Amino acid sequence: MVEALGNGRADDAAAVGGPLVVEVMGPAGSGKSTLSRALSERDDNIAPDIDVRLSKLDKIPFVIGNIVRLLPTYLRRHRHSRWFDRRETRSMAYLQAGLQLLEQEAPDDDTVTVLDHGPIYRLAFLREFGPEITTSHTYRRWWSNLLKQWGARIDMIVWLDAPDVLLLQRIRARDSWHAVKGKSDREAFERTLAVLLDVRRARVLRFDTGQLSTEEIADEVLAAFAAARNEVNADPIATR
Repeated sequence: MVEALGNGRADDAAAVGGPLVVEVMGPAGSGKSTLSRALSERDDNIAPDIDVRLSKLDKIPFVIGNIVRLLPTYLRRHRHSRWFDRRETRSMAYLQAGLQLLEQEAPDDDTVTVLDHGPIYRLAFLREFGPEITTSHTYRRWWSNLLKQWGARIDMIVWLDAPDVLLLQRIRARDSWHAVKGKSDREAFERTLAVLLDVRRARVLRFDTGQLSTEEIADEVLAAFAAARNEVNADPIATR
């Protein structure tokens, strides 16, 4: 099933074409990485994921900046609790360095950046499963600012899901161990996505991977990419 929400354009930034930014989302086992690989194999205009293009050196200034920004609050009010773990620290730096990377891209570039475990995924996990300091005013201001900035950059969200029984079967079939959180990651994503859609009515395509094959979904998504390009090219003064 496909559901489209909004018009896929931001309300306050001018667009003259340029690269599309798309995030593939959904709970563990829904097929996000499988779809991302299928899309990149079928469309030469799909750029490598931001995480591949960012080096450790790109992220270091942001890691240091976040320590300087948040450590005083942690020491004053939350030192009895844990600090950000390695995965969370990397995600925070990704969120900032990824924006900087996209800002450096040529505005007339015709590529599509498909984000697997992208910004909304990371913001959701930080918000729902991060340490206690994520409840502080300082952190929430940081989080809200990044959500707004990413909301202005993301053109489309591809939401994948499947029945819980099928998701669990897929997770168990993986070679590597996969941690399943006590809370539902589906609910975490939905809550953060709802906040994003209050910021920007981005286009959302929803698919049940228990009913549609990866190839069928890829056909629909690639058609949506083409329609989005045509829409912008036909309206050079469109807002994005």
